[in-house]
Amino acid sequence: MLLVLRSLARAGVAGIGAWSRANGIAIAGLLLFAGRGILPGILTIETANLLFLCAPALMYAGFLQYLQRPVPRTRLAAWVVASTGLLAVFHGVVDAPPVRIALSSLAHGVLYFAIAWSLRGGAQAHGRDYPRRFATWVAGVLCAVHAARTLVYAAQYGASLSLFDDSVLNVVFFAAGTLALPALTLGAVMMVNADIIKRTTWAADHDHLTGAWSRRAFFALAEREVERVHRGGQPLSVLIFDVDHFKDINDTHGHACGDRVLADIVLRAETVIRSVDTCARLGGEEFAVLLPDTGEETARVVAERLRAALDRGVDAGEAGLVRYTVSIGLATLQAGESLAALLGRADAALYDAKDGGRNRVCAAASAAGFPA
Repeated sequence: MLLVLRSLARAGVAGIGAWSRANGIAIAGLLLFAGRGILPGILTIETANLLFLCAPALMYAGFLQYLQRPVPRTRLAAWVVASTGLLAVFHGVVDAPPVRIALSSLAHGVLYFAIAWSLRGGAQAHGRDYPRRFATWVAGVLCAVHAARTLVYAAQYGASLSLFDDSVLNVVFFAAGTLALPALTLGAVMMVNADIIKRTTWAADHDHLTGAWSRRAFFALAEREVERVHRGGQPLSVLIFDVDHFKDINDTHGHACGDRVLADIVLRAETVIRSVDTCARLGGEEFAVLLPDTGEETARVVAERLRAALDRGVDAGEAGLVRYTVSIGLATLQAGESLAALLGRADAALYDAKDGGRNRVCAAASAAGFPA
């Protein structure tokens, strides 16, 4: 798990560093536990327990970082130090192995409960988020196992027990404790992988400058909508628009100002269109809006609202307020018409709007061979 995490270190996902340190520290703690009876007790008991308790604390910190939440470093450190101090008391002052095991289990159980609780809200909010739900359940099961271990060993105060007692129950508890971190780390790796896939998918489907849907994604969505319309007969309209005299804006105020105009267009367009509509950047200063279940009359109303919303200015820094307008062409899908033909008519309508003086909306004429 440590090697897998290290391979993801450059993914830019918060939490990976803490999870990696947790696994590294756990390895050191397990090696010290394995030296029980060979190395000094302060190494195999106090130090080993300190390291092994730091591991779930770091896992908890990593999950909080992943979720973009603050990490209570002071409280976590205090919990680890206080727990280790109590273990030292029941080793150096009163040698009581069952109490040490119970206290260690309690300390771990609280941390696993904290992990499960921190992930619980996200798992409920995202019902299909399997990686997060997996990590939540793992942390919950580990919390329950440590709670049971705490009760079992607390009830055996005064008995002569060893960490490596070969009873079936102790072997089960020991195995659960040993596998806890790999299981939690597996959940963390699954979450990181899902996050990388999500970001990669978003980057492929969206324009990096404006955040609008990409040309590729737009055509894929539009093709599906055209097929749906031809099957069911619902209306479908498309708007194609671009910025009037955009070259003059770039030449006069610079490309940085032009980029701000393009980003502002998408920001404003999103306030006008519905959530089911799709705004995409086709390239340069040209954009398109797909309007499902929208006939020509309603599409014209939407287009006019969009034109009015984009008849405005954008702050260009030292250049002050730079005004811009858009011209819009609209077309409504006709029976049996292809997407290419639909977009061609909308594009022709856009040129009519340009020729008519710009900052206006023009609807496409019916295609030849199709009813008006």
